Amino acid sequence: MMKRTIALTAMLMTATTGCPPAQPMPPPQPSPTPPPSMSSRSRFLMNAQGGAVAGNSAAAKAPFQLQVDFYQLTVPFGTVSRNEQFWKRVDEQVVDVATYDLLFKNGIRVGQAPIAEWDYFRAIMEQHPTFTKANTLVGAEGKPVELPMRKEVPWENIFYFNADNEPVGRTYEQSENFVTLTFQSAPRKPDTMRLALCPVVRATRRRLEYSTMNNELGEVKYVAPERIYDLNLRTDVPVGNFLIVAPSQQANWPTSIGSAFFVNDGAAEKMETVLLIVPKSVHLEEATPPRATPK
Repeated sequence: MMKRTIALTAMLMTATTGCPPAQPMPPPQPSPTPPPSMSSRSRFLMNAQGGAVAGNSAAAKAPFQLQVDFYQLTVPFGTVSRNEQFWKRVDEQVVDVATYDLLFKNGIRVGQAPIAEWDYFRAIMEQHPTFTKANTLVGAEGKPVELPMRKEVPWENIFYFNADNEPVGRTYEQSENFVTLTFQSAPRKPDTMRLALCPVVRATRRRLEYSTMNNELGEVKYVAPERIYDLNLRTDVPVGNFLIVAPSQQANWPTSIGSAFFVNDGAAEKMETVLLIVPKSVHLEEATPPRATPK
């Protein structure tokens, strides 16, 4: 009887005091920086997905900068351009149909893939000799960046179809081919980056100059960049995805844009260049100023 009385008294005390039930333990927050023991692949996946700030409300309110990691892969010709198994894992509907068709028939193929598929694409690359150039761009608003594709070209003929499906052809001497890249936050799309790429040819031009008496003064050389705006690419890439720009099957034509920018002559075989562009949103921690110590 005494035990029942004690138990009943304990229950009444608990009900009157209103002790709250035990709260579940909150999940651990991701570390701002990957630990040293983490593999390079895990560190890449974490950075590319913006995992350093996912789920951290304080970090989400902090100021942030745009960041882009881009990789230029040089692989044997056909490794990507002729590999349909590769493109089955890629979402090629990231641009409108007219832009996709225009780029494809001019020798350029584009698409997006999730970072989770990175192992699959890396396995394909590891089956072939691969040369990789990597770089990182950081800025509140991205400034134009030049990605060199072919250097010191003695002369070249480039023919392409413009936006009106009309053929355009030019001959360039002592030229350099590169792709201009710009990036900025996509309007009204959180954690999404707007990327724009445009092929540019910087070639040497010649011009004859004459005096006021119509006497020939001689030939003047100057360098002038020519931007091929008909084949520019603009697309929104969310954090957690990466953009793929590579030659299409039409890059077989030596005078196409895809061949001029994404195909190079190697020592023993043709090589092709593949661009992988990974957007990230890097949140900045505001440092609290130290308190003044009283004297």
